[in-house]
Amino acid sequence: MQMVDDPNSPQAIVWAELQRRGSINPRYLTDLEAEISAELVRCFEPVIHEQDVRPYGAIVAREPPNLAQLGRILPTDGLRDDVIHSLADGRQSLTVVVKGQPPQVVLLNEPMDTEQDFASHAVWVDGVIVANDSRGVVRIVTDSSITVVQGRRWMTKDLVYEAAEDIMQIVPSADARVVRKLLELTHHRISPSRIGATILYRLSDASAPTKGRDAGVALAGVGLSVLEDAEHPIFVHLARYHDGALLVGRDGRLEAVNVIIRPSSASERAVPAMKGTRHTSAARHSHDVADVLAFVVSTDGPVTVFSGGHRVADLKKKKL
Repeated sequence: MQMVDDPNSPQAIVWAELQRRGSINPRYLTDLEAEISAELVRCFEPVIHEQDVRPYGAIVAREPPNLAQLGRILPTDGLRDDVIHSLADGRQSLTVVVKGQPPQVVLLNEPMDTEQDFASHAVWVDGVIVANDSRGVVRIVTDSSITVVQGRRWMTKDLVYEAAEDIMQIVPSADARVVRKLLELTHHRISPSRIGATILYRLSDASAPTKGRDAGVALAGVGLSVLEDAEHPIFVHLARYHDGALLVGRDGRLEAVNVIIRPSSASERAVPAMKGTRHTSAARHSHDVADVLAFVVSTDGPVTVFSGGHRVADLKKKKL
């Protein structure tokens, strides 16, 4: 494919908008202008079939993606490009556009139903994933961010990898796998559902004395774990329909719900009130209880992590 030369072409217009928004790190776009702009046009100007938007999605990359991790290539030799593109539904199948090679279609091992699903697939791509859904919402995904476009509104979310590294530097006693999964759960599952929630991650053994909170409703026997992606929807359900915090053990297993936090007078003096009682109580509890990381999700989206009474990580939506 050649570079986009006509400044009035749909490809040039969408590329200019992408550059103006500045939402994607240039390292993901370098040397892929023509390929990315062409696939974005397919997303922003989707096929309409019987008044319905046809979903579509594509991987755009400089080198072939890691297919062993993603899925399998369907045999499409001899098919026209428009037919090949029609096989990609943006959820279970994607067009694979590799610079200098004809398009292919990959049937994914796992569907992309959530933002975290998109992010998990982008890890194996040296470029971007672009997709639109049946509502016309467009997503531009890299291994470090997700940009969601609805009409004229562009919004970018940071992904969890850098936040997880920051937390581990401050709290090295935490389990990195659990920290990352808690960030994925809160940022990509609970936050998009517009649910306000607090999750307490206990770093010590269960035998450690409880301080500053009640026992809540014990659920350890159910065996739910944040390390299991398939069980995340249950965590979302519990966060939505229960008061108090969720308590997660060091190994990532859910121990209790409806956990009520009670800050001490010392933490009330040491940790100033913040915007929202949920953040204030979580920050003060992390001050009172040294073995706790507190993950707080605002109803309007941002995720904040507290340790020792201090904010140690933020994951926010950025309006562009």
